[in-house]
Amino acid sequence: MLTTRYDLDTVRRSLLPLEEWRPFPQAADRDAWQALLASPLNRERRGFLVGQAEAFLGQPWPSLPATTYMEFVRNGNRSRYEQPYFARRRRLGMLVLAECFEAQGRFLDEIANGLWAISEEASWSVPAHARNAPDPLPNADAEMVDLFAAETAMVVAHALYLVGEGLGEISPALVRRLKKETIRRVIEPVETRDDFTWFSGFNNWTPWICSNVEGAAMRLIDDPDRLAALTHKLMATVDRFIGHYGPDGGCDEGPGYWGVAAGAMLRFLEHLYSRTNGALSVYDEPLIGNMGRFIVDTHLAGPWFTNFADAPARIDLRRDVVYRYGERIGSRLMQDAALLSARGYDAANEVYPVLHTRANGDIISPILGELFWMPADAEPQNVPNETLNWFPDLQVLVARESPTLGEGLVLAAKGGHNGESHNHNDLGQFILVLDGQPAIVDIGVETYTRKTFSDERYTIWCIRSSGHNVPLVNGHEQVAGADRRATHVTFSEEDGVTRLGMNLEGAYPEDAGIASIRREFAFCRNGAARVTVSDEVAVREGSTRVTIPLYTPWEVEEVAPGTLALGAAPRRLLVSFDPALLDVTVEDAPIEDARLQSSWGDLLRRITLVAESDDPRVAYRLEFAAEA
Repeated sequence: MLTTRYDLDTVRRSLLPLEEWRPFPQAADRDAWQALLASPLNRERRGFLVGQAEAFLGQPWPSLPATTYMEFVRNGNRSRYEQPYFARRRRLGMLVLAECFEAQGRFLDEIANGLWAISEEASWSVPAHARNAPDPLPNADAEMVDLFAAETAMVVAHALYLVGEGLGEISPALVRRLKKETIRRVIEPVETRDDFTWFSGFNNWTPWICSNVEGAAMRLIDDPDRLAALTHKLMATVDRFIGHYGPDGGCDEGPGYWGVAAGAMLRFLEHLYSRTNGALSVYDEPLIGNMGRFIVDTHLAGPWFTNFADAPARIDLRRDVVYRYGERIGSRLMQDAALLSARGYDAANEVYPVLHTRANGDIISPILGELFWMPADAEPQNVPNETLNWFPDLQVLVARESPTLGEGLVLAAKGGHNGESHNHNDLGQFILVLDGQPAIVDIGVETYTRKTFSDERYTIWCIRSSGHNVPLVNGHEQVAGADRRATHVTFSEEDGVTRLGMNLEGAYPEDAGIASIRREFAFCRNGAARVTVSDEVAVREGSTRVTIPLYTPWEVEEVAPGTLALGAAPRRLLVSFDPALLDVTVEDAPIEDARLQSSWGDLLRRITLVAESDDPRVAYRLEFAAEA
């Protein structure tokens, strides 16, 4: 897409000279930074950043000993190194932005300390990405440009761009060293090598890395021919990422990764757009629009999203990216979502927290975006959502009773295949939300460890089939692989009823002896809204036992034979079934992982429905509706 529109010569002619490019105001541009303070919100933001920076003055920088780096290879833990690694970069970002607001020079020495510490790190890639095993320490002879080496390049380039004038007065040698280190560690390997796997465009790594490498290069490379060549190479790489998407723009990594997939692509496209005064732009492409709208099309209510794949159910939107993307493609719904997210999804609330600071390492980019892309006085307009979003390429459905998020019943369901990026073995999985509250949930994924991306991945309880509400047949779960896919997928919308059907037998191992599994969803809006899930399972011979787990954060009460009430507020969700066909048990599913606890607290409930027959075929139906 990008390289078809724009060849290398066009890129070279379109790039503005470095001295003419001002994507954001530098600290020395006092008029621009002072103008922000006309807004009470920005005065709060200034106070927050300066207060954070003041607390860092004179404090030791987090240490990164070799033994902590080695833990990933030794015991699989990645967080004990990553936490202080990211803390260094967040602290540096706070100090740089405080200096931009204040411009008194009192944070420059501490900024120099942070940059010095980062420049001394043996590697800017994190141990989980170094791929040097069995050696637990990074290979100094082969720089690994991973997600966070690229982000580090962006953080350093931001610092030099924003406060480089003040740093140069302290030590020109420091500025030269940082520029040289960033080019050596990140930019030159991308220019000269073609063996990084992310060049293939296979998932979020591609736009995430490309956006940061491009942003850093645009700030540090003053040779127009060199910059044009690198830019065109990265454009071709982003093209490959875009090429992995179907026309519906659906992200198989789920909305939890959207911010570093399509959202990171937005940052890359913005670098091109701003450095060329809009000459290089693909925002008019329908696919680019669909990729952006995916984040609002999969929004269920409040902070809750359609969290298939490795995504938390509760997502903290990257406000600046969602807003800017919406502005570029003309989606007021996206802009509204960003503004509502900043207000806790209540338009009457004030913005809180005043800035998005939960990014792993680079907090400078999102904060600059909030300050300069989002008008401080912009208010949400509660733009209605679509009541139906169907992604035929991704095979994901989101159907809503009401266009007002937080009202009524919402169904999300998926087909697809079990070789998706950040895959879970979950063909036929569904989520139900009632009145803005999750009722039947997709659990999400635990804190990443070495096990998460190893051959043990599908032993993790919330990634394997039994951690989802898909059928288990005679004890057999689904297996992984792109060839394990839903077939005979049908979709229709007629007379107030949305229907989605799929065959699932291809997702199960051959030795399970399964002849067929047909799962059909129906979302009925005629009268009181209700959702039905109907399964028909047949094995080749012998008896049949089908188990369906359902997970809910709410207390479960059996109010009558064949009727369960899930204690969602303000209305309970009723689950109805034929007790002659299905036996039911309810048990606690304790949550011990911090990442899952951020969505569900300490406890989920597991409802287990079991259908047994001496015959090779069983069929049953579940119905979900709000209590009258």
